[in-house]
Amino acid sequence: PVKGAGSSAQLGSTYSFGDNIINFDTFTAQCRSGEVKLTEQEMRLLKLFISNRAKPLTRSELLEMGWGYTGAMPTRTVDNFIVRFRKYFEDNPQEPRYFKSLRSIGYVFDHD
Repeated sequence: PVKGAGSSAQLGSTYSFGDNIINFDTFTAQCRSGEVKLTEQEMRLLKLFISNRAKPLTRSELLEMGWGYTGAMPTRTVDNFIVRFRKYFEDNPQEPRYFKSLRSIGYVFDHD
């Protein structure tokens, strides 16, 4: 796979972390709650997090790269997607291992 930022990174057809498997071809994920059908926007954000693994991303970076928004936008959009990802992929959404909040910065995705 080619290392790079944003959607230019080449990802295989599946990506796994923990007990989760994301299938980019079928827009599905196998996770603790069973199979989840992912929306195009969820998939876009997941690819963004995966290709920037362990790199902190600010809300504005996520809005810009994930939605094409620029400038300061008071929106809970990113937070709502993170809540959804934690529900899908975290064993304990209250204590996230993969999708972590960075106080006054944004979010970071990482795994062992």
